[in-house]
Amino acid sequence: MSAIRDFVRRVRTTGVKRSTKVKTVAMGRERVFEAWDIGHDTYIFEKLVTSHLSDHPSVLIVEKRVLKSRTKGRVFTMTTGNHSVAAFPLLDGRFWKLSNLPSQRRGETLMYSILCANVVKDTIEISQREVPAKILFAADEWLMDTVGFSMRDIVMGDRNDVTIEHYRQLGQEWRVKPLAWTINEINVALAASKKRISTKLTYYHSMKGVHFLTYPEFKKFTDLARTNCDEYLKGLKELVGVYEGNKTSFVRMPKHRGHHEIEFFGLRRGIALEKLVPEVEKLMEAIALGKIGQLGIIQRAEEILVLYSLLLNKPEYADERSKLFIETLYMYITGEIYSVVGEGSTPAFDDRRTALPGATFVDGRPVFHIGADDRSEVLLSNMRRMMSKDEIIEYANVYELRVEDEMAEIGKGRTREIVYKTNRSPLEQSMVEKLLSRAAKGYSSYMLSRIQAFKALGVGLSDYRVLHRRAQIKKRLVDVYVRRRCEGEPMDAIPENYFNNADDSTIEEKEVVLTLATLMGDAAAQNMAMKKYDPQTNSPLYGVGKEIYEFEYDIMLGRIVPKKVSICSIRGSLGWPSLNYDDENLSRLFNFYLAHFAHALKDYQRRHKVSMNEVAERFMDGFEYRTRAMVWQLSVMRDRFEAFKPDLPSVYGFDKKWHFAMWALDRQERRLSILRKMFFQKVEIVENESSWNNPE
Repeated sequence: MSAIRDFVRRVRTTGVKRSTKVKTVAMGRERVFEAWDIGHDTYIFEKLVTSHLSDHPSVLIVEKRVLKSRTKGRVFTMTTGNHSVAAFPLLDGRFWKLSNLPSQRRGETLMYSILCANVVKDTIEISQREVPAKILFAADEWLMDTVGFSMRDIVMGDRNDVTIEHYRQLGQEWRVKPLAWTINEINVALAASKKRISTKLTYYHSMKGVHFLTYPEFKKFTDLARTNCDEYLKGLKELVGVYEGNKTSFVRMPKHRGHHEIEFFGLRRGIALEKLVPEVEKLMEAIALGKIGQLGIIQRAEEILVLYSLLLNKPEYADERSKLFIETLYMYITGEIYSVVGEGSTPAFDDRRTALPGATFVDGRPVFHIGADDRSEVLLSNMRRMMSKDEIIEYANVYELRVEDEMAEIGKGRTREIVYKTNRSPLEQSMVEKLLSRAAKGYSSYMLSRIQAFKALGVGLSDYRVLHRRAQIKKRLVDVYVRRRCEGEPMDAIPENYFNNADDSTIEEKEVVLTLATLMGDAAAQNMAMKKYDPQTNSPLYGVGKEIYEFEYDIMLGRIVPKKVSICSIRGSLGWPSLNYDDENLSRLFNFYLAHFAHALKDYQRRHKVSMNEVAERFMDGFEYRTRAMVWQLSVMRDRFEAFKPDLPSVYGFDKKWHFAMWALDRQERRLSILRKMFFQKVEIVENESSWNNPE
């Protein structure tokens, strides 16, 4: 039995049913409500509401003392329609006189004291809106401790800082609804937000309580004027009619930050009320007064549809398959639009993760959550082993890092991250956990050998550790490793203001742009030294988000400046397909890497106000610096490097690959002047390609 159905059954079975029923008229139809008391709490259900769970029934949760002083317990309501179906009769006392609030206090009470929620996929999804966080936290505890819901049955829909921090410190951030960032996940979220009020009109219901009506849905509604005029009239009344308890229609009823209970999506703020809503109201009035017939209704309905299309802020908002439509609507339904400047969604690196069930730590010991899988248990157990004497974990949250081209469902991806805080650290720490790409014997040792070898040469890799316990994936055991998360951001996630003048954001700091280009060259030298190569994509895996750039505050300059670059992935290292010690192989190798580097640098230069020649000069400066540093380290420790022969299966060919990498690194340093000339030739080719593709 589903959690919601089981909850309703328990209330009806164990509660004391109130002898009377309450009937109201809402949304143009009569509704019947029944109530049960369990202790001091009262549960109110609209009759047959469990037959409409797929329509996302509306839920209200409020302390009785808010409605009537010196009264214990809480009220829980569940109804079809929107939240006003239960809110109005509850606040004005029609629900068994549970409230005696004067009319002037009801609006404030609804906004700041009553939690609104919806039944979504067998969970209670709470929308905090303007309600203080302490009321949310208390209601959450009541729902679990008293009502009998589990953690996974309750979702916090609003992602505000106070709420996230509260559940983060409980190790329960997974209970706060995550932001999707892949198109597939966004589409799933949009589908889950679809809701009807009482007619065939379908809306996208936001976490702030706004019902967004899109042009494609309005077009479907307009078609009813021809095929089912009665349903069309009901929809019109839902939009612009005034129902019992309301002072205004839903399209004019203020809801959140200038939006209304029903909002036409895709229009500039205020345009709907100025130009579209009046036309819908005129049609409703003409129908009510009998001034228009069937054909006239069809004609006016289609004229209003055309008007809506002409008023759209962007033509893409008429196409529900458009990426702009999908991303922008998603920002509206999550409420992110109120805190993000601009349209469309460009997620930061940290947004690409979804919290998973883990554990709440009590005196350093984990109490695992329902839904925590073996992999998370292994990770958390290993983290405890890594603590120092007298050091314990205070809280930890497990995340899955989402990858755009990875279609695995949440919880099945290859990469996770654990963010934790101990009693000996004032700041959170982070470790990235990942399944090895191969389950073959000795592969984990091969990975660690490459990492330690290149770290010894001066490559900026993190500390890696293979866990003692293995994870079972699809009935096979796979090694799991963790690494320290690199400080900083990949190129695409570096905040734009890092490049701008502190006093005038329209001015770009040229030296910051050029310094970062130097670090790009530094990273490129490391990439070439590791011989990173992916045969499937014929790529050195450079410029694809594996270089992490760290910034710091420069006290002399009085601003943020680039500090260093780290490499966050060992993937593809020692992957160059040829191990021939000859000039032909070297020439092919150098041409391959330098061509990819030039294209990556061009992508960077396009975003900034500097010439390609300037960034190329600084790029090669960084390339030469890191190359010389690695070769110096190789020279002073050459005997140890050459004697390094880890006990690995021969299938990996580590010895031959490692010695070839050292030989090629020597040649990389000896031919720096030649490589500089070669690189500028690649830059010229890229520049010419760019001019051809962009003739302006």
